[in-house]
Amino acid sequence: MTKKKTVASRSTALVPITGTALAPILDSNDAVERLPGVGGSFARDRGVTLVTDRPYATRDRVVPASEIYFVDEAKPSADGPWLGEADKVAWRDEASGYECIMLRDRHESFLSGYVGVPREHPLWGWDHEAVSPALGIAVHGGLTYSEICQDGPSPTRDILVESRRICHVPATPPKYGPIDHASDYRVDDPHAFWFGFDCNHIYDIVPNARSHRRQFLSAETAAEYRDDTYVVREIVNLAAQLKAIADGTLAPGREGPPLPPIGLDPQRGG
Repeated sequence: MTKKKTVASRSTALVPITGTALAPILDSNDAVERLPGVGGSFARDRGVTLVTDRPYATRDRVVPASEIYFVDEAKPSADGPWLGEADKVAWRDEASGYECIMLRDRHESFLSGYVGVPREHPLWGWDHEAVSPALGIAVHGGLTYSEICQDGPSPTRDILVESRRICHVPATPPKYGPIDHASDYRVDDPHAFWFGFDCNHIYDIVPNARSHRRQFLSAETAAEYRDDTYVVREIVNLAAQLKAIADGTLAPGREGPPLPPIGLDPQRGG
């Protein structure tokens, strides 16, 4: 597996990307292919590479990413379909207007997806286990996460912290490191409420799985690695379903293949 080049040990200032010169930044052709277009900025700090304002491309769509993180410590230990994938992508879904995040687990390297709803959403503050299937939420493995923004957007943002955090990107240009005046930052509403799912079920291939039982049962459950194409599509599906609940309309048809039955996972039952 090709390791990414260390651009700088502590370079928190965002540097404009000139032309399409991403190869020296990411040192991975697989990663470069996921960031089409031109422009944007980058920074590198403590094993994390941040690319801002650059689209992120999966096999079936391009999302208008605000922030894309490549995190050395989150990478799977072996070669596989995850090569070149980002470890966090944050964007605003154009159809629903909701904030979205794809995030990789730091220990077992599986991907998860999250959608943040505003305070006026009827499910704001609900525990995910209290959300009835009758409302039309159908997402991989079912909802497994429901939390308010972790600490809310901060005027001084730390790249390593942000690469792990489930919270929306501030509307103002992000600042990394100290600021001189309070007026440099316009406070955003820190209270988005996030619903999420993970790809850490018995029918999922988890790159750095710690359980030998999971690996033993992978053939019996037709387990697959859920890549960024799959997870981003599920996030978009979830955003559309949450928007339908807010609008009081029927849930839209899902994109993608049928979901694995939740009952296959003994932790979920059913």
